[in-house]
Amino acid sequence: MKTTDRRILILYAKFGDGHYQAAQALKRGFEETGLARAVLFDPFGEAYPTLNRWCQAVYYFSTSHLPAAYGFGYSLTDRIPSSSPVGEWLHSLGSAKLAGMLNRLQPDAVVQTFPLLAMSHLRRRTGLRLPTFTVLTDYVPHSRWIHEETDRYFVATEELGRQLADAGAREEAIRVSGIPIRRAFIGGALRDRIKEREAAERAGKFVLVMAGAYGVSGEAGMLTRELLKREDCSVLLICGKNAKLEQQMRARFARESRVRVFGFVERIDRLMAKASCMITKAGGITLSEAASIGLPVVVYRPIPGQEHGNALYWERQGKLTIARDPDELLEQTARWLAASGEDAPGRASGRGLPSATEVIADEILAYLERSAAPSLELIPRPGRRNWLKALLHPNGV
Repeated sequence: MKTTDRRILILYAKFGDGHYQAAQALKRGFEETGLARAVLFDPFGEAYPTLNRWCQAVYYFSTSHLPAAYGFGYSLTDRIPSSSPVGEWLHSLGSAKLAGMLNRLQPDAVVQTFPLLAMSHLRRRTGLRLPTFTVLTDYVPHSRWIHEETDRYFVATEELGRQLADAGAREEAIRVSGIPIRRAFIGGALRDRIKEREAAERAGKFVLVMAGAYGVSGEAGMLTRELLKREDCSVLLICGKNAKLEQQMRARFARESRVRVFGFVERIDRLMAKASCMITKAGGITLSEAASIGLPVVVYRPIPGQEHGNALYWERQGKLTIARDPDELLEQTARWLAASGEDAPGRASGRGLPSATEVIADEILAYLERSAAPSLELIPRPGRRNWLKALLHPNGV
């Protein structure tokens, strides 16, 4: 007989929106089974709110203005195994707050969607055998995703699964699921988006510019002006949560009827369905959602690291092109706009991707049915430590 009230704790972090979106999609996937309820939790953000805000600011600044430095840091940390002192310290961040949450919630399983693997760290330090799963949200591997105290890894592709195994993950623990994406790009909603795209292409051509994306925002006005030189297209300019950029773009294009400026858009799927081409950064979830509805993408100056790897993967699939300067971007955008329907070279098929949320939720719930329930004894919660003490003493929980 199946257990009908599984408690699933999903861990995330808000460095970019992708990890949080994946966590939200997984929460929905678990709860739609009718067999589980899920809770989202940000261990690092809860443990170090001030440091979290500072790290986010550094992340956004480095990806926007110092991409080479960000790429260097990405490559450097890729050489640090989880078992090393620095790796132990990184994964320990937020573990005290997580221990408190585990004691309160008493979950049946924990799912990690960000490569600070606090639950895997707690398992190593306490011996707690709570089922622990990790969902990768990119198309390239990184050593911070790998931890011996992980029961299953859910990855986007067979290729990534092989790379993860080569990097040290247990091959038998790897499952190919796809990346969790939003409901609007799955099932019946996906078919609606594809129909909307077909109707929009007959009505006119729109270029969706994700101007809030790091690396795009600084040249959003110039790129929009260049795109408007084509008389056959209009521009949908998304500024996201960058209020200053939105104000500037509204003022700059106030008299331009072929430009619509938006701030943060919750239902971005509707604009993606309307667009003939999208200019954006190379987040794993964004590219997955674009591929699901057959939306061609131009990635502008991908950030070294996971985004460059994501872009290269989809470029090999013929789903996008990579532009390294404004001239290339405009030429590639023009090429996508000139193509239509099945004549588009390398165009995404629009058939959609597997529902990763269902695959992952079903696999985890089946795993729990096969496994003995863990003995959830109270986990001693360490005293509050600041980040410097955590760095100097990584061997504590």
